[in-house]
Amino acid sequence: MLVLLSDTRKKLLWLWIGFTAALIALVFVQTIAGKFESIETAVWTWAFVQLLPALMLLFAAVILNKNPSKVLLRATFRAVYAGALAYLLLLLLTLLALPFATLNWSIEEYFAKSYTWLLPFQAILLLAFSFLYFRKEPLFRPNAAIMQEYVAKKAEFAQRSGNVSQVQAFDLLISDGGVGAALELLREQLKTDTNEVLVLQNQYANWQKQRDLNLMPPDALQRELNRLTMATIDYVEKLP
Repeated sequence: MLVLLSDTRKKLLWLWIGFTAALIALVFVQTIAGKFESIETAVWTWAFVQLLPALMLLFAAVILNKNPSKVLLRATFRAVYAGALAYLLLLLLTLLALPFATLNWSIEEYFAKSYTWLLPFQAILLLAFSFLYFRKEPLFRPNAAIMQEYVAKKAEFAQRSGNVSQVQAFDLLISDGGVGAALELLREQLKTDTNEVLVLQNQYANWQKQRDLNLMPPDALQRELNRLTMATIDYVEKLP
């Protein structure tokens, strides 16, 4: 199964923002309660070092929106998402374990020791985010055959669910008419998303022009077609 890289950026960013807000709130409450008296600077530095680098990287990835047409194996994204979630939970556990850890160390010593298990984990995550969102060459390049197989599986699932409209649209998507035929059907049947479908139709028309006039290299054409196909699939799945 495939997923647009642009969608994965937003999901990871929201995950990180949610945990950042919760963890900063926890540190703030502990600071107000006098838990970190005389070492507030060290504790807040620890929190920012653990949270800000990845947060800024994900913000930059979303704002710059590089390579919007890239697609990724869903299993790869799930692995990265699981890694990010595991790291954030480890951060939370590190804070919650403070009462037990201070039986053997001072609070300052405990936070200093925590860098040894947190920083390597963070470095791996930052490397993964960089490869996914800022690498010029895509890690995964689905060709026309892979995309057709992906759409065919979607059609099988829709058929098992008994959704005739979706089956018809998916069949058009893998026919000779391809994206253009599927979008025409969507324009007729999806009254609430007509404007969005029209935008996709214009983008597809522009893609055809680029292809016919040889204005883009084959790799770039395939990536753009992948993006249009994935966007079309999203609207097909809205069909009742």
